[in-house]
Amino acid sequence: MLGSGTRPRPSGRRPARRSGRSRLAGALAALTLAIPVAASVGAVPARVADQFVPSAGAQAQLGPLGDYLRDLDPAGELGPYVTEALNGINGPLGNPGPPAGVDAPVTCRPTPAHPRPVILVHGTFDNGANTVPRLGEPLRRQGFCVIAPTLGAYAGNPARGGLDSIVGASGPQLAGVIDHVRAVTGAQQVDLVGYSQGAAIAGYTTKVLRPGAVNRVVSVGGYWGADNSGLLPHQLPREVAGLGLWAANLRGIAELSPGSPMITAWYGLDRTPFLPGVGYTLIATRGDHLLPPERSFVPGPGVRWVVPEDACGGGPTSHGGIAVDRRTHGIVAGALGGAGGC
Repeated sequence: MLGSGTRPRPSGRRPARRSGRSRLAGALAALTLAIPVAASVGAVPARVADQFVPSAGAQAQLGPLGDYLRDLDPAGELGPYVTEALNGINGPLGNPGPPAGVDAPVTCRPTPAHPRPVILVHGTFDNGANTVPRLGEPLRRQGFCVIAPTLGAYAGNPARGGLDSIVGASGPQLAGVIDHVRAVTGAQQVDLVGYSQGAAIAGYTTKVLRPGAVNRVVSVGGYWGADNSGLLPHQLPREVAGLGLWAANLRGIAELSPGSPMITAWYGLDRTPFLPGVGYTLIATRGDHLLPPERSFVPGPGVRWVVPEDACGGGPTSHGGIAVDRRTHGIVAGALGGAGGC
């Protein structure tokens, strides 16, 4: 669930077999989608936080886990971020402090051609400013009104978002941005474009927190609650892996676990992440080793799945590369009512 600035792998190639340590680095990236952890302590209601109280055995293994994570292959996608987190870049371990404020200036107005403002929802370790040139500028050039807030950041490091709890921070923050944008622009509804973890934040907020306020949701390499339990590395017990992510203050990605309270609330009694009446387009590439189509796509009435290399030709990209791919930009614009195509 990394921000789209991560190093893309060569298109169309399967990564060579790596050493045990390098394979674990990749597996730890997958952990962000598969651990059985609900949420962080203190950021969500106690009934949710209580489900993330590590046993004494797990606490005893945190030290060795931390040592191992610090020594991950620096070329791994998650390793450097976890190393920084364990070194305190996101605040003291297990106690990151209060959430950062959310600034969402609305410097544009929707037009008759594009009557709904578009809110970009970034991925883990990322922010709104970085997301604009990747996914926002292609839409702005077509005349869309684009807003890109930073969500889920801690006050101690406000430029790094996608870390705090979706239930306790990112979701309510996005709901507030939706309210603000609608009030300022007079638009009845907005559209959301979510990348990676941002797609889950967008989907959860659309269905649970602001039903009726969102017309279309576009997911770029996003997570929708598919079963990813097979991604867990055998080297690490599930509880220890969850404790490592929580201790590193990676609360939002800890909630993206099949069966977690956040997923349960999102799916609801109808057992679907989709809200009737909303148009959904899910985009994924086979070159994405974190969220390829079989892990990103979830069926639902009227839900459109698009694989850029199938729709437009050419080879697959990577989890980071899909956000800067011109094919993706055309598919996103078309899904929002703009000029599509490849």
